[in-house]
Amino acid sequence: DMDPYQRGSIVAYPFSWFEASYQYTDIGNALYSNIEAFSGKQTYKDKSFDAKFLIFKESKYLPAIAAGARDIAGTGVFSSEFIVASKKINNFDISLGIGWGVMANNSYFSNPFSNLADRFKTRDVNEGLGGNINTDAFFAGDTGIFGGVEVSIPNFNGLRMKIEYDGIDYSKEG
Repeated sequence: DMDPYQRGSIVAYPFSWFEASYQYTDIGNALYSNIEAFSGKQTYKDKSFDAKFLIFKESKYLPAIAAGARDIAGTGVFSSEFIVASKKINNFDISLGIGWGVMANNSYFSNPFSNLADRFKTRDVNEGLGGNINTDAFFAGDTGIFGGVEVSIPNFNGLRMKIEYDGIDYSKEG
């Protein structure tokens, strides 16, 4: 629960290389319909599917690399894609990634894929009713960074501390 959102998720790990999730979000500051008389007091609902694929397993010297997409075939309100590297070093688990879409709201540099094709230069934000996969938007438009460090505290029954830097600008939401 993070105003104006109430989210519920189901996450599945059917394979060691694949993670899938389903989200249901109640957006409390938006009406269900553009027609107030139709909506009544009903707030807007958004359903989305996410997927993450392991590309490279972590080795002694190299990090694990994964790529994924959020809000696949959804309304596009939360859509984003990402590539992330993570490496465990002793008690530290370090992650650093690049994100597109909603995860690019702290954009510091241009899209590295924009040199490959013009379609990567701009992102078509096709928010709508959902149900369609907008592959033209995948990995397109601005880019942002995110990362974090998780520290496992020895002798404290699994106690862990995390610090994260998020690519989402929550002040632009709601």
